[in-house]
Amino acid sequence: MKALSELAEMVHNTKIREVELVQQNRNDHSPLNTLLNGILNNEFSSDQEAAQKVLQVDATDQLYQRLRRKLRRGLLNAVFFFDLPQSDYNERQRAYHESCKNWAAAKILLAKNANYIGIELCHKLLKKAEKFDFTDLVMDITRILRLHYATREGNIKKYELYNDLFKQSEKTWIEENLAEELYMELVLRYVNSQNILEETHSRAIGFYKQIEGSLAQNKSFRLHLCGMLIQQVIHSTKYDWEGMINLCEESIQFFLNKPYKASVPLQIAYHHQLIAYTQLLRFEEGQKAATSCLEYLEPGSFNWFKHQEYYFLLCMNTRQYQQAFEIFKETTTHRRVQFLSPAAAEVWKIYEAYLYFLHSNGEISIPESDSSLSKFRIYRFLNETPIFSKDKKGMYIPILIAQILITLKDKKYNQAVVNIENIDRYCSRYLRQGETFRSNCFIKMLLTIPSSNFHREAVVRKAAKLKKRLEQESNKFVRAEIEIIPYETLWEYVLNSLSNKAYQVRR
Repeated sequence: MKALSELAEMVHNTKIREVELVQQNRNDHSPLNTLLNGILNNEFSSDQEAAQKVLQVDATDQLYQRLRRKLRRGLLNAVFFFDLPQSDYNERQRAYHESCKNWAAAKILLAKNANYIGIELCHKLLKKAEKFDFTDLVMDITRILRLHYATREGNIKKYELYNDLFKQSEKTWIEENLAEELYMELVLRYVNSQNILEETHSRAIGFYKQIEGSLAQNKSFRLHLCGMLIQQVIHSTKYDWEGMINLCEESIQFFLNKPYKASVPLQIAYHHQLIAYTQLLRFEEGQKAATSCLEYLEPGSFNWFKHQEYYFLLCMNTRQYQQAFEIFKETTTHRRVQFLSPAAAEVWKIYEAYLYFLHSNGEISIPESDSSLSKFRIYRFLNETPIFSKDKKGMYIPILIAQILITLKDKKYNQAVVNIENIDRYCSRYLRQGETFRSNCFIKMLLTIPSSNFHREAVVRKAAKLKKRLEQESNKFVRAEIEIIPYETLWEYVLNSLSNKAYQVRR
């Protein structure tokens, strides 16, 4: 149902020209349009529910399955008649869309022996493919052209021209694929985890050396995009944020010099500058990078949601809490939030917990008519984060800390003791040296609270050495995605929730 819903929404929100979406009258009450309109209005949570409401049958019934297939065919056919709005898509995106359609047409024509129009279309396509760095398309077109001029016209000069172009594009295509494969090898382990493996940095350096020569000789779009991504891994795994900023600036200049608007690499470069400025707590520069990045993003796209995460973290790490809340609202109310992966959706559940904590501390102003955070419940929050609850060295850390912060703020000391003691063994087992060391220090600081009977001055004394060690690590292993609010700032809130009155917890 999710795939069909995504297809229906995409077609519904894109201009269609010269053809009706499914049938002549979309406002009639036929089963087909009832199913379509129900999907668009989010009336069905499953195929079973859709089948019952539309046809009063089970989802396995052949009548419903035929109706579903007919709708899917109609929606897929409509994809070929998309009219991309000038304002929503850049020049390269429109060129890619048109090239894919025309290439499909050219192949169909050639298969039907309509060679004159098919070859003419190939020549026009080749110019556009070369201009916009569509290497795979250049390779496919030149393969067809060399075959045509060798076997149909016997034109040696043109055969050699397109054979050379084919070999050049094939070489570039191989180099691009290698770079892309190496990048995927680096990131595939982090889709559902934020825990960076120790060997990732050295692997990234080795991978970059494999493509360094190609990067120096070839100006390919995809090759340099993947090269930039691998270099970003090199800098991020060593927390070299100044190096990251410089790399991104070089990449921005490279892609700005392309004869078209290279949106994807530019928004990635600006996004990683945003990450770097967030780590360095440089809000104004980070905000500038965030604004530049938004220029190249389509709201509701995967990269837009990822950008929103780090824009949110920039605001949280620089105490721009009200702005962070506005970003949270804009993101979580977007119509495409339902298509986020489970892991990406959980991230925003975690952010909600920290916003709730800040709101309870008076740091965020919310109109009475806005119920954004009023529905937050700590036990529901824990149930809604099953993926990251298994990420012991990653996003499970802010989940645990949020739970403790909220129970302390609410002065539920008995529950706070249980929560704090439950993480003692976890802390010694999973959080030691390296990138989790600051988390280790902070959680051990929290452990001093029940042993000090929640007495503020006693807690300050017991936690003093740990706090000093935490601060000494501030320039080494700060991970904004883990420290949604810097631990030093969180500690201020913790102490403010305590008083100089001892509280003896009953065991």
